[in-house]
Amino acid sequence: MGYTNFPNGITSFGVPVLGGGNTPITGTVFFVDSATGNNQNTGTEASKAFATLDYAIGKCTADKGDTIYVMPNHAETITGAGGITADIAGINIIGLGTYNQRPRFLMDGGTSVTFVVSAADVTIRNIVMASGHLLVTTGFNVTGKGCWIDQVEFADNTTAENWGSPVKATGAANTADGLKVTDCRWVPLVATVNSLEFIEITDDIDGLVVTGNLIICEGTATPLVLQAGTKVMTNVFIAWNFLSHKMTAGALFLSNGGTGNSGIVAHNRFGHADVTTTHDWGAVTGLRLFDNLSTSVDNLSGVILPAADVNS
Repeated sequence: MGYTNFPNGITSFGVPVLGGGNTPITGTVFFVDSATGNNQNTGTEASKAFATLDYAIGKCTADKGDTIYVMPNHAETITGAGGITADIAGINIIGLGTYNQRPRFLMDGGTSVTFVVSAADVTIRNIVMASGHLLVTTGFNVTGKGCWIDQVEFADNTTAENWGSPVKATGAANTADGLKVTDCRWVPLVATVNSLEFIEITDDIDGLVVTGNLIICEGTATPLVLQAGTKVMTNVFIAWNFLSHKMTAGALFLSNGGTGNSGIVAHNRFGHADVTTTHDWGAVTGLRLFDNLSTSVDNLSGVILPAADVNS
């Protein structure tokens, strides 16, 4: 495709297309391409790309802003826990291509296969994560601070090959602070009824951002975010997410039992199957709530949940 690595960014036949301008590339640029790549290559030009993402990660230098561009139509099958492990701080993993051209990672071989993000300040953008097994437990297992998962699609490879939870933060308190999950898509196949929450957090977290995600799921236990026990989320921003599932009761949007939460939850829309008048959106004490709409009916717009304040 004529891509070349230049200090001021990536050019295609001399025309800047990536990097430079408002998005400077400060570190080394690597390329990954399953079609022509080889892990014996230098990886620093598209024509000399590496074959696998995990190998490219291992060639990065921490905290230098290194960027890995994964070429259009790249395809990998990943097996085992930590089959890909982002353990180099401050790197960017950017998929090239749109829709069916996006890099596709088939997470296969069992329920424990994962993409682990253990280093701080890792960005992952514009890839497809496809589940290749019945109820793969986790897509991304995040234990490093400042992880940004952006424009990632979580797909079922085929019927009965689906995700449990696409994103999990499984570490101790505050190890995943600054986690951002933005503009992602999770639309499992219609037969998928056993999927769980979109994001699961096992301990305290600060600075969580969850915005612009689309989830249309047949799951009967599928809130947007589930946080364990009485753990707290502080300084969070959860907004403009669209969620449709088949939960009939319980915390329909956020599940959290902490009392020291802080932040804003605004402009979210969620549909469900709770046809009672309960509509338990989730008890998240301490958060400020603005214009969140809930509905259990296909042909009606949502009601404000919880109820709007009155001038008193």
